[in-house]
Amino acid sequence: MSQDDIRAEQSLAPTIQAATQLPLLGLTVGCDGAWSARFWNRIGHRRYDLNWCESVRIAGEWFNATYDNKQIPQPPFREELTRTVSAWGDEIQALIGRVRIGVVGAGSVGSIVAESLARMGVGQLILIDHDAVERVNLDRLLHAKSRDIGCAKVRVLAKALGASATAASFQALPIEYSIVESEGFRAALDCDILFSCVDRPWPRSVLNFIAYAHLIPVVDGGILIHSSRKRQGLIGADWKAHIATPPRRCLECLGQYDPGVVSTERDGYFDDPSYISNISSDHPIYRNENVFCFSLAAASLEILQLVSMIVRPSGISNTGAMAQHFVTGTIEQSYDKCNSGCFFQSIVALGDHAPVQVTGDHRVARDARSARQSKARRAWCKFQQMLRSHYVILPKNWARC
Repeated sequence: MSQDDIRAEQSLAPTIQAATQLPLLGLTVGCDGAWSARFWNRIGHRRYDLNWCESVRIAGEWFNATYDNKQIPQPPFREELTRTVSAWGDEIQALIGRVRIGVVGAGSVGSIVAESLARMGVGQLILIDHDAVERVNLDRLLHAKSRDIGCAKVRVLAKALGASATAASFQALPIEYSIVESEGFRAALDCDILFSCVDRPWPRSVLNFIAYAHLIPVVDGGILIHSSRKRQGLIGADWKAHIATPPRRCLECLGQYDPGVVSTERDGYFDDPSYISNISSDHPIYRNENVFCFSLAAASLEILQLVSMIVRPSGISNTGAMAQHFVTGTIEQSYDKCNSGCFFQSIVALGDHAPVQVTGDHRVARDARSARQSKARRAWCKFQQMLRSHYVILPKNWARC
């Protein structure tokens, strides 16, 4: 910035602060299309300090971002990524290495997606899930072992990804909250791209809101297995992958969740045995019987959607919403826009000013965390008793795991 530019923004900062109670945001674009951004934060009477942004994300049909090399240096080339870089070049790999990606749902699809991203050289992953590993998960949950039963899925996955990552500096941050809780929601807003690996309507509606109100692209997918309980055989299976972001079609218009049952889940009925016993067997709540091979296919389709949006091979960034049918081996593509009167098209870029509250109290998530904490405390007490029985004195500043 020239001194004239700096003086111009400094003179505007007090007026903007007084009118909006928010700091002035300055933006500059270079002749190469690279953006820089800065906030002018008030530090005293008519005194404003310039604070450079780490990055500027460009929203639209394709994904791009500009980074401040002083704050987020370009990742160095590593031999582990030789084949990956040869596919799309240094520039795209530098973008992939610096982008912050959130994976919402650390189950069968989410764990495979996270593993793929770590091996592609992504440097920062935020894993969001409140649930714990169960024995029934072990046939399809990547990296989970029997010893992990009862542990938070995100912690098990984050630990394993450290060994798989190919980035020079890798961080996997586990968030033991649901996306529908304010803590999980805020963690998601700190991402550049989100993967939706959830199967409930409320979390999907929250992610749909983020995609349009906060302009964070959401790569979503789903699996539907058709089986016969009478014959105990597989009839068919389908899986989908698509990206929700303006101007593409939103998750609600894609039919990925029924808005009519979001409030039912928010009120806790989906976790009420007496309510569940009275709903039909074809209700969406029962459509989550994933099998590892189908989870692998769905995760692969979601990763390819991301690659298309970032790499833009042959100039194509939008391959449409894709649906693959297992029995016939066919793939369908759709480029439809949102339905007329879609609510989410009316809140594009409104952010925190959107006239809707999407998060709330999630009793099941809260109880799951409480149970894990109680189990950890019992294990710690048992460990102390064992040490005392062997006449070992613990120091006061003993570090707990």
